[in-house]
Amino acid sequence: MTIQQCKYALTVANTGSFNEAAKQLFIAQSSLSVSIKSLEQELDIKIFERSGNGVYLTDEGAEFVKYAAQICENSDFVTERYKKEISKKLYIATQHYDFIADIFGNFLNSIQSTNYRFSIREIETYNVIRDVETANSDIGIIAIKDGDFDVMKRYLSKKNLRFTPILEVKPHVFFRKQHPLSNSEKISTSDLKEYPYVSYEQGEHSSSFFTEELADISYIDKHIEISDRATLMNLLMLTDAYTIGTGIMPSALNKDDIISVPFESGEFYIIGYLLNEERKVSAITNEFIQLIEKTLKNL
Repeated sequence: MTIQQCKYALTVANTGSFNEAAKQLFIAQSSLSVSIKSLEQELDIKIFERSGNGVYLTDEGAEFVKYAAQICENSDFVTERYKKEISKKLYIATQHYDFIADIFGNFLNSIQSTNYRFSIREIETYNVIRDVETANSDIGIIAIKDGDFDVMKRYLSKKNLRFTPILEVKPHVFFRKQHPLSNSEKISTSDLKEYPYVSYEQGEHSSSFFTEELADISYIDKHIEISDRATLMNLLMLTDAYTIGTGIMPSALNKDDIISVPFESGEFYIIGYLLNEERKVSAITNEFIQLIEKTLKNL
């Protein structure tokens, strides 16, 4: 089976006519019929039935054209991706942090190029590390708890990844402005016991040093796991739920609906970035790193 045959089948299905499809494809109708017949024989299915009004899809044919459409779309994407040189490329993997989206927006506004390919993915800690290790991402942004720092450094070193610290921050409790604890100057675990705690799920990789929040949840009776920041924000704004994080959340994003209060803890977060030591760092990646360092150090 070829991509060309998939395109032929899609054109016949869309036009409902071998004759019209052949015209659109600029080939002889006999060649089109032979190609479709060959495809049907290879797959051992009947894709089209002929009638006096043209042709129509069989049940097997209707299923096939769905797959054929996906194949053609992916083919077109790959062709478009590589037919011209992209002047600037940057692929970022990050834990779920508002400030990275904010920094990326400012970075995007600074780009003058008319030709670029950027990607920013908010994913679990393990997958951030995996993305940088396999070169699916140029840079990874993570925060490591100080108690896990030595373990994580050894783990990353085995994967030929270098973690560069930028900023140390104390943990903060995030909740809505109308929360019963919103006027507190500092919050302890006992203060939080009656309220629901929200954290990001880490899938099968749920070891303490992969969690994005403080690991000790022994005092928590109500625990909600979520996978994205939009759900987190909605839960915090609509309920008395809380989460624990770095304390960094751009006010432009939440319009001060979510506030943070220092959490009583001896731990702190080390925010930094991951690079693959086996890859050369591109100029555009270095530009992004400089903006991250400048922004975080000014906080």
